[in-house]
Amino acid sequence: MDKRISKSFRIIFSSLYPNFNEDETKNSEKYFNFILANFPDRSEIMLLKAVLFIFSFGVRKVFIKDSNIPKFIKNLQSSNLSLIRKLGSGMTALFGLSTARSLDGEGSVYKYLDYPIYKNTTIEKKDVSIPKSIEVAVIGSGSGGGVAANVLNEKYEVGLFEKGSYGNGETNNETFGYHNFYDTNAIQQTRGYKVLLLAGMGIGGGTSVNWTTSLRTPDKILNEWDSLTGQDNYFNSSEFKSSMDYVCKELNVDVENNRIPQKEEKLAEGLELNDLSYKIIPRNTSNADCTESGFSTFGRYDESINSTNKVWFSEDKFEPENVFSDTNIRSLDISNGKATHINVENNGVSHKVAVEKVILAAGSLNTPKILLDSGYKNKQLGHNLKLHPVSGVAGKFSEEQKPWAGTMQGIHSDDNLFRKDNYGYLLEGLPMHPSLFFPFFPNNNDKFDDFIESYKYWSGGIVLTSDTSSGSIINKSPQHLWDYNLNDFDHDNLMHGMESLVRANYLAGAEEIMVATSPTMHWKKSSNEDIEEFLNKVKAIKNQPFRMLLGSAHQMGTARMNPDPNLGVTDLNGKVHGLDNVFIVDSSVFPRCSGVNPMITIQSTSHFLTSKI
Repeated sequence: MDKRISKSFRIIFSSLYPNFNEDETKNSEKYFNFILANFPDRSEIMLLKAVLFIFSFGVRKVFIKDSNIPKFIKNLQSSNLSLIRKLGSGMTALFGLSTARSLDGEGSVYKYLDYPIYKNTTIEKKDVSIPKSIEVAVIGSGSGGGVAANVLNEKYEVGLFEKGSYGNGETNNETFGYHNFYDTNAIQQTRGYKVLLLAGMGIGGGTSVNWTTSLRTPDKILNEWDSLTGQDNYFNSSEFKSSMDYVCKELNVDVENNRIPQKEEKLAEGLELNDLSYKIIPRNTSNADCTESGFSTFGRYDESINSTNKVWFSEDKFEPENVFSDTNIRSLDISNGKATHINVENNGVSHKVAVEKVILAAGSLNTPKILLDSGYKNKQLGHNLKLHPVSGVAGKFSEEQKPWAGTMQGIHSDDNLFRKDNYGYLLEGLPMHPSLFFPFFPNNNDKFDDFIESYKYWSGGIVLTSDTSSGSIINKSPQHLWDYNLNDFDHDNLMHGMESLVRANYLAGAEEIMVATSPTMHWKKSSNEDIEEFLNKVKAIKNQPFRMLLGSAHQMGTARMNPDPNLGVTDLNGKVHGLDNVFIVDSSVFPRCSGVNPMITIQSTSHFLTSKI
């Protein structure tokens, strides 16, 4: 890190986190340097570097005293100028990430917590022998690829190629988990720090790190898929629903395998008092205990969780030597309307593998990249990105909540899933680890030691927005970036959900409430601020970039399905238009967002499509 940028980091960091010791500060600085070096959007990093460079000069002290730096950043976040807000929001997000990811289970946060930490974290990198040829290459081992490998293995010689590695069963460290089981080290964001993008990577893909929420695709949404593709009773058919039934049976999806964890009891109470119903979330697990399954999101293997590598391509169902971990598919060789080879990189060595068929299931962020880098052209490719943009509300209670403990998600409310024109939102519980707490609820008001000591008394909930907004790829090969802007329609649904969560926390007896805005909106019972006055402030939040702190673990729609090649990338069988032997079976093909957590929808779609190949 440049000396002047390093100086600025330390000045700001010590102002925001005055109780961190020298070792903690050094570790945070080290991680911040990692972000600067690896952040996908180089233009955003150059802007931040320039500001930090200027900030390091002594003339700064004439205008900004060190003690006023938190207020200064808050003023940046509150600016009416988009560029200034972006700077404040981006700085807060990246400083929050560097703080949370550098802790590694020790120091000023964890000394107050009963937080289990597994220190011996490793990954298992297996030696793989890349074949010269394979009948069917399945790219990606998550929801789409795992199912496809299972179905097609009955008829073909199948090779399953996965960019990530195997988890070893002990991973419980946040930083280690994000680095090894998430694409781009889980620091990728849409252009301008607007939405944090979390996409699983590793054997089992997203199913090895997701929150086990197993919701079936609602009929209303399947009907809309039919309408958008000009079909009658295709997705909302007995055949598709048979695929969904089969998937749920194989995954052992059941509400009996869940219960309301302590951290969501107040949310359940508050929803009922706010005249909103809630339901126990069905899960793809084998028992209801899973007392530490909240840590599976960092790659800790839990035998009860039915990930794709356990259910669909376990060693008794699939040839282990045909699972190729740590293999990055760069592109396809295309000739005369067919893919002839896949270009594979393994341990720094490039390979060409001859193929008869290619099944793309690399996820909605990576499947379009592979096709674009292969020279394939379709005006819909890399567009129509749906994110289910998520934001959250946290409440502080007098009793310990341990927001990291228990099952990942226990309850959801779908009362407003179809609030407006078939679109709305879900309310869901939130496993709130430090890596989520710091970036999304940064401290703006309290003394930092008091803020940290109170962490175990907070619990959170999220609004998962069913979005009509669309994002698109920015083709800066080989990196590729994504842009996404929330429209007014979706913003209205999002804010309605945020209002519902604020009320639920208040009615459940919260002493403090924080809303994931930039800057953080913070209500305290002790301040005697009327809750309706606070709610009016929340409702008044404008739909402007960098006002809301948004995340997304559900990326969909970037190679959507439509029989017309001018309107979609694949036909109704998942075959890529213009390519006779390339199919897509992940969430890229969704005609619209799934509206609910998409794991079951993806696996059902993959089973439905690959059964036709």
